[in-house]
Amino acid sequence: MLQVFHNANFKFMWASKWYFLALSGVALLAAFGIIIIKGFNYGIDFAGGTAVQVRFSQPPRLDALRVVLEGAGLGDVTLQSIGEAADNEVLIRVERTGMSEGAGGEGGDVSQKVLGALRGMQDGEAGVRDRLDLNTVSEPALREFLAGHLPASPDLAPPDAGTADPGLAAESIIRARNDRNGLFTDIGQVAGIPGVTGPVAAILRERATLGGFSLRGIDFVGPTAGKELMRNTGWAILGSVLGILVYVWFRFHRIAWGLASIIALVHDVTIAAGAMALTGKEFSLPIVAALLTILGYSINDTIVLFDRIRENLRLYRDVDFEKVVNASVNQTLSRTILTSFTVFVAVFALFLYGGDKLNPMSFCLLVGLVSGTYSTIYIAAALLVVTHQVLGPRYAKA
Repeated sequence: MLQVFHNANFKFMWASKWYFLALSGVALLAAFGIIIIKGFNYGIDFAGGTAVQVRFSQPPRLDALRVVLEGAGLGDVTLQSIGEAADNEVLIRVERTGMSEGAGGEGGDVSQKVLGALRGMQDGEAGVRDRLDLNTVSEPALREFLAGHLPASPDLAPPDAGTADPGLAAESIIRARNDRNGLFTDIGQVAGIPGVTGPVAAILRERATLGGFSLRGIDFVGPTAGKELMRNTGWAILGSVLGILVYVWFRFHRIAWGLASIIALVHDVTIAAGAMALTGKEFSLPIVAALLTILGYSINDTIVLFDRIRENLRLYRDVDFEKVVNASVNQTLSRTILTSFTVFVAVFALFLYGGDKLNPMSFCLLVGLVSGTYSTIYIAAALLVVTHQVLGPRYAKA
């Protein structure tokens, strides 16, 4: 196996372990304090509310958008640019504040208010208010519009105009709009779509317009669902921790080994969660997945080290316990560094190029990877030594 350190003999234990345990204790208290005082920036998944993703034809001014949306009675609105700068996409989040629990209409009402406020920004343009906006109209509404404005009989259509099918025309227009990332920029683009015949094109040139934005998606989570997700998140993390405790306990036949690994896991998850609260990054379902991934990664690293400690204890029964643990850490150090480095590179690439939606999750994983590598040596292994020194070999030796 590739070795980063040949015949490593670093003094990880002895006096230094107390300094690092103290440092970890301070870091844990700080993380708990930040979580309690500042709290998490809960996403729609947990807070409940409506998220509307909008794409603009021109670079949007977030400050002007915020003024317009708050003026529409939507309360404190959160705006976030997503994707590349050239995409001109904005995620508008409206949290649930004092609304009824009628999940059936609440999300739609809020999204319609958002879209209505955005349309109000462009109503000052001549003729826009009374025209059909091809960048926001739905397929059923477009089909109904065309059916109401096309000649009722083919005999009334201009000669050689072609058969006008409202359903086919509406489907083709919406498909073409989606292929253009939700936005038409020229009415001529509509006239050239297969299925849009002469009568349809003429009606749209006369009665339609192209608004300055398009709707890319709506996400609504009711208050009950948000609370249930939060509760399930807590149970998922607690269940994972307890399952790991039982597994380590039975594998190494000492409860102290299980407790040491669990304390290290609690350290890793708390530090990662504290970093999320400190930076204000959105706490959503992908973050829960990241925290559970941190648990799995950290315990895997810890068990590798614990296995080596157990093997060395059987080989060197008369050697001081602290020396055995320190030697085991050095023996697995290359494996720990190489594994952590390769995973770190992959997650760091995700952090740099994964986009705004994956940025919080990859950030959480980065913090957890660094914390997990640290805790394997300076918390899990160090606590075994402390247990041996304080309670004796009966509780520490496997």
